[in-house]
Amino acid sequence: MFKIIGILLVVTAGISFGFSKAGKEQKKLEQGIALKRMLYLLQGEIRYGFTPLPEAVAVIAEKTAPEFRPFLNQIAKRLKSYREESFFTVWKEAFEEQLKLQIIEPKFLEILMSMGETIGYLDKEMQEKTIDFAIEQIEDVIFQMKDQVIKNCRMYRSLGLSFGLLVVIILV
Repeated sequence: MFKIIGILLVVTAGISFGFSKAGKEQKKLEQGIALKRMLYLLQGEIRYGFTPLPEAVAVIAEKTAPEFRPFLNQIAKRLKSYREESFFTVWKEAFEEQLKLQIIEPKFLEILMSMGETIGYLDKEMQEKTIDFAIEQIEDVIFQMKDQVIKNCRMYRSLGLSFGLLVVIILV
């Protein structure tokens, strides 16, 4: 009786490990899509709403994914305080404090950091083009990731099951 319960626990642990790794892999892709959506919202506020950058960031903070809200809210607060800080300084500090630990894929971090370096001091057209460029880069990363994520998810699930069964065979 205890053997059967032990076997079930080990196999279940292996399967859950595989599914958790697959979920983390899937989360990378979902974050990329959420980042792309966030940048589209920012671009729309600037392009069609003729909204200044501090207000645009505040507006999209309410419409974007919950994991990015603290980042955007911190930027909006600091920009509205009218201190003599450059946009990049505000972006970088909020990025380090709020976003760096949230995003799993390092390529997305690089894209957002490079966008923050250039977007703050440009005119409306150049801001739109900078955001367009960042969106294109994120789309490229997502496109490259899609097949890899699907393969990795299958692999992690299979490995989890296989590992669980291997441990059971070794122990029995």
